[in-house]
Amino acid sequence: MDLFKSLPLKKQEYMNRLFRNCTEEVKYYMSVIDVEADQTFIKAGEECKYIYIILSGKVTGVEWPMHEKSYFFKDFGPGDFFGEIECFAGLPRYRISILSSTKCRLLAIPSIYYMEWMRMDVDALFMRTQENISRLVLQTAEARKYLFMEGKDRLMVHLVRKYEQKIPAPEILVLNQTRARISEEVGISIKTLDRNIRKLEEMNLLTLNKGKIVITKTQYLQMKQDIDFYVNG
Repeated sequence: MDLFKSLPLKKQEYMNRLFRNCTEEVKYYMSVIDVEADQTFIKAGEECKYIYIILSGKVTGVEWPMHEKSYFFKDFGPGDFFGEIECFAGLPRYRISILSSTKCRLLAIPSIYYMEWMRMDVDALFMRTQENISRLVLQTAEARKYLFMEGKDRLMVHLVRKYEQKIPAPEILVLNQTRARISEEVGISIKTLDRNIRKLEEMNLLTLNKGKIVITKTQYLQMKQDIDFYVNG
C-alpha cells in the first residue's frame, strides 16, 4: 500500500503483509492525520476510539502511575501501533498518553472496525499478537532496568533521547527545558538532578551555557555508548 512508502523497507513489507486481507470497512474509514510537535494526541483515560500507526516522526509514551506524577518512559517511531493493546485486552480507555516529539504523520483506524478485522483475519491476528507480546516483554525488561538505574544514568538516558528526537541529528544540542521539567521527565528531585548535572559536566559529557545544558555530537555518542553498555551489559 502507498500509505506505507515512508516506512523502512522491512516495516513496509510487514505492513503490506498485515493489510493484505484487511476489510473494506478498515480501508474506507481509516484516515491519515498530521500532528505538530509537542501535541498529546492520545490521553490516558480517554475512550479508546482509534488505533494509531506512526507513518513518520517520533512520539513519547507518558504514564501517571502514582499521585499523577508523569513518567516519560519510551520513544516510538514509524511502524509502531497505539491503542491496540488496550483493545486486545478489552480495556475501554487508553492506558497511557502519547506525546508527539516531532511533527508526525499517523494512520488512524476506528477501533471497532480494526477489531472486527482482527476477528476475521487469523494471519493478521497472529502477526499482531506476536508483535505485541514481544513489545510487552521488552518494555517490562527495560522498565525494570530503568527502575534500578542511578540518577546519573537516568539523566544520560534522558539526554540521549532528547538528542535522538532531533531530525536531522544536530552537531550541538541546546536543551531548552527547565530544571523542573527535566526532573519530572527523569523521575528524580531537582536537587538530585542538579547534583547529577554537575557529575556529567565533570565527566565532560555535557557543558552548561547560561544555565542551559549543551551536548555535542561527541558527548552524545559517549553517553549512548555508556547507556547501551549498561542496558545490554
